[in-house]
Amino acid sequence: MRVPNDHQLARTYALLDPDLALAVAESFRGLSEPAIVEGLVELVLDRETGATAASAAIRTIEHDTSPLVCDTIVRSLDSPHPSVRILAAGEVVRRALFPRARNALVELMKRDPIWQVRRAAVNAITTDPDSYRWQSLFAASDPHWRVRYALATVLEEWGRDATDRKKVLAMLSETSQDARALRLRDYLNYRWTGELPPERLGVDPQSWCSFWDWDAAVLARNLESLGRAGRREALPVLVRLVNHPDERVRAWVILTLREHGTPSHWTDALALLGDPREDTAPVLETLTRGIELDRIEAVAKFILAQQRPEGAALIWALGQVNEAFPASEVRTDLDRFAKNLQYRPRSVQAAFARLLGTTSQPAEHYSPDHPSSRAAALTPEHAKELVENPTLETSWFVLSRAAKLARVPIWKLAPETPWKPPAKPQAAAQSLAIPAITLVRARQVGGTDGPVVSPLGVSGHYGLPVEGYARAAEAGVNLFFWEPNYVTLTRFVTRLSPNDRRGIHVLVGTFEADPAKIRKDAERALRNMRLERLSIFLIFWTQSWQRITPDVRDELERMKRDGMVQVFGLSTHNRGIARDAIAEGWNPVMVRHSAAHRKAETEVFPLARTRGTSIFTFNNTCYGRLLDPSFRPSDCFRYTLNTPGVSACFTAPSTMEYLDENLDALRNPELADDVREKLLKRGGWMYREDTVFRKTVRAEV
Repeated sequence: MRVPNDHQLARTYALLDPDLALAVAESFRGLSEPAIVEGLVELVLDRETGATAASAAIRTIEHDTSPLVCDTIVRSLDSPHPSVRILAAGEVVRRALFPRARNALVELMKRDPIWQVRRAAVNAITTDPDSYRWQSLFAASDPHWRVRYALATVLEEWGRDATDRKKVLAMLSETSQDARALRLRDYLNYRWTGELPPERLGVDPQSWCSFWDWDAAVLARNLESLGRAGRREALPVLVRLVNHPDERVRAWVILTLREHGTPSHWTDALALLGDPREDTAPVLETLTRGIELDRIEAVAKFILAQQRPEGAALIWALGQVNEAFPASEVRTDLDRFAKNLQYRPRSVQAAFARLLGTTSQPAEHYSPDHPSSRAAALTPEHAKELVENPTLETSWFVLSRAAKLARVPIWKLAPETPWKPPAKPQAAAQSLAIPAITLVRARQVGGTDGPVVSPLGVSGHYGLPVEGYARAAEAGVNLFFWEPNYVTLTRFVTRLSPNDRRGIHVLVGTFEADPAKIRKDAERALRNMRLERLSIFLIFWTQSWQRITPDVRDELERMKRDGMVQVFGLSTHNRGIARDAIAEGWNPVMVRHSAAHRKAETEVFPLARTRGTSIFTFNNTCYGRLLDPSFRPSDCFRYTLNTPGVSACFTAPSTMEYLDENLDALRNPELADDVREKLLKRGGWMYREDTVFRKTVRAEV
C-alpha cells in the first residue's frame, strides 16, 4: 500500500531526495507534527546529508523542546560537517543541554581538527553552570590563537572573582610546561593587575633552519631551490616542517620523506603529527598514500623496537600491526609495551585496545519511542504490517527498515504523486546598472599612468550584500578590494555591464612567489570578474624582501606591458619592507595604519611623499577592536585619510548599516580636534594591549 498523497508521510518522503531536502526542510519551519519532526531528525542524523540541509533542519526545529529533538542536537556534535558541529554547540548552550553534551563538547575541544569548532566548544563549555566549565582550561594549549583568545576572554571575566582568579592561575601553573598556557597566564595576569608580562623568548626557526623565511611563499621557493640532492641532505631539518601551516611547504617535505626518508626520519616526522587539533590526518594520509608495504613495515618495526617512542609515532606503528605485517613478528615489543601500558597516555592505551580487539563501539541508547528504537525492535510480522499499511508509522527511517525486512522496495510505499515544496520565485540575476560615479576628492595612484580612485575603497571580505557595493558606487566609491573567496563582490562586478565595469577599479593580488603562479592568479581574477584589466595588482602580505626576486619583478613588468594590470605594488605589515619598496620604486605600497599603529607616520609616509609613492592603508579599526563609544567608527577612516602621505584606505563592512556609517568619512572628511584626541587616547591604549597580546596569546612558540 502506498502512502496517501494527502498524508504527512507524503511530505516527509521528499526529505529523502537530496536535491529537495534543503527546500523541504525550510518549508517545514514552525510545524510540529510527529512525522515532520521525525523526518527532520532523521535528515540531521543521516551522515550523508549535506551540511546546508542538516543546518536548515536544525534551525527548522529550533522551537521544539521534545526529548527527541534535544537528543538530536547532542548527537549533532558528532556531525561530519564542521558548520553543523558549530551550530549544535550553540544549540546546546541555548537549550541548556550540558549534562548530556559535556563529554562530546570536551571531545570536540580536545580533538576536533577545525579551530572554529574547537572555539565553539570552548564557548559552550565555559557557559556550563556546573564545575565542568573548568575543563575548558585544556584549550590554554590550543594550537590556534583564536581558540586561546576565546578562552582568555572568559577567564578574564571569571577572574573578577578573587577565588576564581586564584583557581585559574593555579590550574594554568599546573600546565606551565606548555609554552602557550604559560603565555596565556601572563596575559591574564596583565589584564587583572596591569603588570607587564615577562619576556619569554621562543625558538627562532632560523637557529635550526638555514633556509628559513617567515614568508611561506619564500620558504617554499627556497625548498624548491635546494634541489633534490639538497633536500635529501637537509632531511633532518625538513622533518621539523612536516606540519607547517602552508601547504606548499608541507608538499616539499612530504615529497622528500617519500623519496629519501629513512625509518628514523619517518619516525621523527610521525612524532610531530600527534596533535589532532592541528589537522594532521591529511598530512599523514598524503605521506603514506601508495607507499609499499615493505617500507611501512620497516618504519613501524623501527618505532616498535625503540624503548620509549613518541606517542604519536607509536600509535601509528600499532595501527600497522596485522595490516602490514603479523603481530607475531613484533610480539616481544608488544609485550614490553603492554607491561607498562597503564603509564601510557589514553590515546596509546586505546591504540593497544584496538589492536587486541578489546574495544567496542559504545551502544547507542535511545528512548523506546525514538525512531531508531522502533526500527531496531521491528519483527518480520510487524514489518509486514507496516508495509501493508505505512500510515501506522510516522518515520520513513522505520518504514525503510520494515521494507527491507519484508523484501519490498521502499519506493512501493511512496505516494503516488510525489510532493514537492512550493517553489520560491527566484528572479534571474539581472544585469546591474549603476549611475556614473561622481568621485569625491579623487586621487591618482601608482604614478602618472595609474587609475584615478576614490579615497575610500570597499572590501568584500565580510560578504557585504551586492546592493551595498552599488550603494557605495552611488556615493562616489570606485575602488574595491577583491580576493577569490569574496563571493558577493564577484557577483557585483560580474553583474555590471562591460561599460560600468570599466568605470570601477579593483585591487587584487597574489600570495605566490613564483612568476608563473603570480600570472595565473592575475588571469584567474580577470576571468572570475570578467575584467579587461586589473587596475591595481599587489604582492600580498610580503613578510620578506626575499619574496621579491628579479624574476618576480620582471613578470609583473611583463603583465603590465601585456595589458593585464595597470599598476602593481606590494602590501606588508613590515615597515622596513615598505621603506625598501618605496626606495626601489614600487608604487603603490599598502601598509597597516590606525590611531593604534602610528609608526608608519614617521617611518614610511614621509619617504612616500618625497618619492611620490601612493600609499594604501588597511586595518584602520584594528578589526573593530579600536572602536569606542566616544567616537564614531567612520572617524577611524577620517584619521588615516587626514594623515599626510595616505592616498586611500579600505573599509570592510558586513552590513548596509556599517557601510553607511563608514561612507560618511567620504562625504564628511573633517576630523574634529577633540575627536582626534579621543582616537589617539584610545589608540595608545590599544597599542599597549596589542603589544601584550602579540607577546602572549598570539605568540609563535
